[in-house]
Amino acid sequence: MVDSSSRHIRETDPTLLRLRLIGQMEARTLTGESVLPVGGKTRALLAILALSDRKPVLRSRLAELLWSQRPEDMARASLRQEIHRLLDALSPLGVDVIDVQRHSLALKPALTSVDAERLLTVSVRTIDSITLPDEPLLGELAGIDPALDDWLVQQRERLSSHLQQVYENAVRELTDPDQVEDAAERLLKFDGLNEVAWRARVQMALHRGDKARAAALADQMTHIFGDIEGYALAPATQALITSIPTESSGKDVAKDFSQTTMTAGSPEVSFATPVLRPDPMLALPLHYAAQHPAATEPRKISLAFLPPSCADETLAGHGQHLRDQMELIFVHMGTFDILAIPEGSLSDPVNASAIYRAWGMDYIISGTLRAGPDGADNRLILRVLDARRGGVIIWGTHYDFPSSGPDTAKNSLLAPAQAIQWSIFVTEARRIAGRPDSELSALGMALRAFMLLLRHDMSLFDRINSLLERAIDLDGDDGAIALIDALYCYTRFLNDWGPETEAIFARGLRSVRSAIALMPDLHAVEVLLAAYLMYEPASHDTAVSIVRSAVADISRNEGPHKDSPDLLMAGIVLDLLQKKMASAARSVKLLLENGYRSQLLELLRPVFMMVLLLGEDYQEVISMGRLISGLYPSCPSSLVYYLIALTELGDAPEEAHQVCRHLLRLVPDLTISRTISRFPFADDAQQTRLARALRRAGVTEG
Repeated sequence: MVDSSSRHIRETDPTLLRLRLIGQMEARTLTGESVLPVGGKTRALLAILALSDRKPVLRSRLAELLWSQRPEDMARASLRQEIHRLLDALSPLGVDVIDVQRHSLALKPALTSVDAERLLTVSVRTIDSITLPDEPLLGELAGIDPALDDWLVQQRERLSSHLQQVYENAVRELTDPDQVEDAAERLLKFDGLNEVAWRARVQMALHRGDKARAAALADQMTHIFGDIEGYALAPATQALITSIPTESSGKDVAKDFSQTTMTAGSPEVSFATPVLRPDPMLALPLHYAAQHPAATEPRKISLAFLPPSCADETLAGHGQHLRDQMELIFVHMGTFDILAIPEGSLSDPVNASAIYRAWGMDYIISGTLRAGPDGADNRLILRVLDARRGGVIIWGTHYDFPSSGPDTAKNSLLAPAQAIQWSIFVTEARRIAGRPDSELSALGMALRAFMLLLRHDMSLFDRINSLLERAIDLDGDDGAIALIDALYCYTRFLNDWGPETEAIFARGLRSVRSAIALMPDLHAVEVLLAAYLMYEPASHDTAVSIVRSAVADISRNEGPHKDSPDLLMAGIVLDLLQKKMASAARSVKLLLENGYRSQLLELLRPVFMMVLLLGEDYQEVISMGRLISGLYPSCPSSLVYYLIALTELGDAPEEAHQVCRHLLRLVPDLTISRTISRFPFADDAQQTRLARALRRAGVTEG
């Protein structure tokens, strides 16, 4: 429990009323003066309000709890009297800390603090700030009313269950061995038969190399659980004990354990419950490594694909085909673990999300297939469900195809698949937003870097760089990490004209090549390599060969689906290399019309502005520049393209002046020559035109 002595509270708690509900009940003012009501009913009234999560409590509910054996009218009258007594007792505060309404009462949160409330809101990150309560919650209020006694039991169980759950989460998630062991010891004070805590103690002993202590703890655990008739230990506990490297004692422990777990008629024994897979976003807890050597291998985010539900039997085959196509696309991405659905599993992903989660699935790709009326296109409603959060939908869209089948659809499945990929990445990054960097896995650090990259803020480059360097050091064989690093280096190269950009460019080139080696089926990475080589004039022929090969592979794999994002981006790069700027600009417009919003395309918007600028679509560049500069004012490259387009049109000189002034505030040493160096694939006439526009705008020659 948080130290709630009067002196400590006076030093740290700025609220007017401080309530202590654990142990001897107290109510004190800012100066330490007691304002605790005298009567038991009045104290109980204050306690009920304090444990209501700061929500209003109905007068009828208060009357039920305090006068459950009286008629309703008499209970209401007694409640009114107790409210007056409570307000009188709290009057020395000089401020109303209780919000009294006609039908309800509530304790004002800004003016009051409650010790039990701090315990009820503690989390794994703040667990070190508390110690276990040595005294019961509101022990002095027992016997006031039978209904209140039941309520007190519920509140004590609520507090105990919350703390127990926090300690269980701490045992699973913390990485420091001392913290894990301390959390396990605390957890056993709540529940001496908690297998999570017992396993953690054994695993910490193994992690420290103390095999004798691990065997002794396993022996102690076996005998404790063996004394409980009919109790069956979990398969994870059995696997841990049998993995302890002991000599003669190990045989006895394994024998005792097998006798304990193999209880006849126990349904838990026959049901093979899988061990929960570690969180892919967090650093692996040390006790996992002691349990299974294979657990030390970094794992990716896991997906499961369900056939879309369909009331029309004639569409069922199409639904299975779509599901297979989508699954293969994600397999070829190489950025996720794709899990197979066990035979005979439940088909409803919302109601069965807990079961899917137990199988190790993080997200479920599901959908509904509907026949189009009167010859209209059939429609697939596609959605992504978060198995951790009970099947919450994190992304959804629709995909239409003719009655002849999905192979004749005008739209490619690759577009929604890529949108799903990056949406899942962003969802995972947001889920761990409150975690310190030190608790993250390599993939977690990379996705945090990607989220920072999406802000288009040059001041964050050093922080992004640090995260990605650490991620690569931890796991240099993850293709997703290599791809994000390549995207970072590419973005920084276009927005930073300093002396270190050559090293950044070289690093990005290494990362994109590494990503190709790790994800050979991902054509988008090949296109990114060609985009890098555009900035090396001596490599233009190589870039053309790479992008043509990618176009041929995509066209062959995609069949009639000619509008996939990869194909469009490949065409854009090829047009730029062949000086077909107008054609590249038209392809950019098609890409931006893609209805499946992808965070990757959002990251590349400044690049699309550059292509539109070279295609001389100045009005579109200005529109995008106004939007991006409003959303992301610290993105220099978009300001450069915006400024050039304004200068070329020449009908908004004041706007151009403001953009130029802001750009030079961000990059004071920007020069025309440095800017033009980012257009090596443009011909001489285009480079001359760009330089002339920058000169008219007020940028120095350099």
